[in-house]
Amino acid sequence: MKKSKAFFSSISTKMMLLVIIGAFVLAATLVTVSIVLTSRILTKGAATQMNLFCVERGDDLNTELLRIEDAVGSISRWTKNKLPDVNTITDNAQLRDTIVDDADDLIRYMTEENDFIQGAYIHYTLDITSVTEREEGVYYTRGEDGKFIIIPFTQAEIEGDPSAEYWYYGPIRNMAPLWTKPYYDGSVGDYLISYVEPIYLGDTPVAIVGIDVNFTRLVEWVGSFTYMETGYMYLKEADGSAHYHVKELGHDIHGDEEDQIVENAELMSQSSTGEELIRYIYEGRDRAMAFVTLRNGMKFVLCNGYDTVYSERNHAVVLMTLLSVGLTVVLAVVAAVLASRITNPLRKLTAAANEISEGNYDVILPPEKSNEVGELSRAFRIAIDKARARSEEVRAKVEAQGRKIEDDAAVLKKQEDDLIAMRNLAYVDPLTNVKSKHAYEDTVKYIDEQIKNGTAEFAVIMCDLNYLKYINDNLGHKAGDEAIRKAARILCKAFPMSTVFRIGGDEFVVIPSMLEYAKIDEKLDILKSIIDEQKELSDNYLERISIAFGYAIFDRQKDNSYQDVFNRADKNMYEDKKRIHEADGISTGR
Repeated sequence: MKKSKAFFSSISTKMMLLVIIGAFVLAATLVTVSIVLTSRILTKGAATQMNLFCVERGDDLNTELLRIEDAVGSISRWTKNKLPDVNTITDNAQLRDTIVDDADDLIRYMTEENDFIQGAYIHYTLDITSVTEREEGVYYTRGEDGKFIIIPFTQAEIEGDPSAEYWYYGPIRNMAPLWTKPYYDGSVGDYLISYVEPIYLGDTPVAIVGIDVNFTRLVEWVGSFTYMETGYMYLKEADGSAHYHVKELGHDIHGDEEDQIVENAELMSQSSTGEELIRYIYEGRDRAMAFVTLRNGMKFVLCNGYDTVYSERNHAVVLMTLLSVGLTVVLAVVAAVLASRITNPLRKLTAAANEISEGNYDVILPPEKSNEVGELSRAFRIAIDKARARSEEVRAKVEAQGRKIEDDAAVLKKQEDDLIAMRNLAYVDPLTNVKSKHAYEDTVKYIDEQIKNGTAEFAVIMCDLNYLKYINDNLGHKAGDEAIRKAARILCKAFPMSTVFRIGGDEFVVIPSMLEYAKIDEKLDILKSIIDEQKELSDNYLERISIAFGYAIFDRQKDNSYQDVFNRADKNMYEDKKRIHEADGISTGR
């Protein structure tokens, strides 16, 4: 008993215990801090990677939806341009049929090559035709061979069609384009979603233009995406009332009520998960979810097993834990060997050693004389200073790393917000609502690629609004802006199915669509007649819209780039401008 007491009261034993405890605490602190920081970084990285994958795939799907919206918008604008007043279109059935027949090529060109599209239609409203047994429009659907066929559909059948609430009554009540929810269409025997735009003349709904998307095919496409071998994707309603999987479409559709949210439940009501993940339990399995909201209001969801998503983090934590245990054991062995060599003169340091073992670094050590005790006292002082400095260094590094992570997250968030804003604004000219110069530059790059590939076939129409400086100087810049807008409307009216770009203050470029390119001479005559009509409005050149234009057609034998064609069109436009200025008695100027 006495030997045991003497053992535990010896300086060497206490020193050994002090070194072992100090080494363990230091190793545990460093490893704990490393594990926390590594876990936080890997957790953030896994969530960011999963959200980025979801955003990228969502952008692919949004691109398809945007193409469908553009197609409906083009067909709708074309149809509206053909419609006279309400009374004329109501009384003239032959005119209604003619408009529908003329739309055949446009509808097929805009829709038939898109495999997601099941059907497309133009249909006059009951407000115009009343309930009759007559076909008042056209409905194209995809046949077994993949080509469009026309299905007869009378006005009387609208009242008995169970899906009419989606494709007819809903859009008319909305008075604006909309995406419908999924619905079953008995005429095609499948589930559809539709993008429909009602056409109004005044307050009267005259017609509707719509495209039906095969929702089953769309869900199959979404289900084909995989993430980390076990991740999968699906669509759901914005309110979470219905989840759409291929195997469950038409039966056993469930909603968010079957998902037991564990973490970040507040994100369920947001438009996206941003840089976070939602953790939830479904059918007894722990999962993680990321989502974004699509153009049609649905949520595009990516799911994977929680342990799979964070497997890299878990492996890192296990590895660092094992390393910390090994390091602690090594340090303990080394400390025991060193402590066993301490001799009796060290007993004079017992009091100081006891205070240090209790974590008190502000101890009074024996004088640092020129002997073993003095050297040990000096070593104690150095060790205490290093331990204090190391503790401060670790704490400073932890704080600096935390600030860096927060700063990086703020920068990423700002970049994401800036990118979304740029996507929404970059392609539309704010004054005229035609395509912007940025969109024009991207289109030029695309055409140059077609020229390199040998598939290019296009024309360029260069247009310039005359006398803008005179209008600004005499009537003010507000009148000048209105003149620019009128010029844009004239070009859109002359080329309703083509892309109009504003590339400068008073400069526009029209790149005809394939349909209008095939009728380029006829379309140019229409533009000239509209410009001539403007000239007849007033003898004062400040009170009418005067446009000079020139065009050029791509010649594969001599044109090496888009710029070659543009230069010819620009030269022809300038010649036209000189002729107009001379006729108006104005000195030539651009």
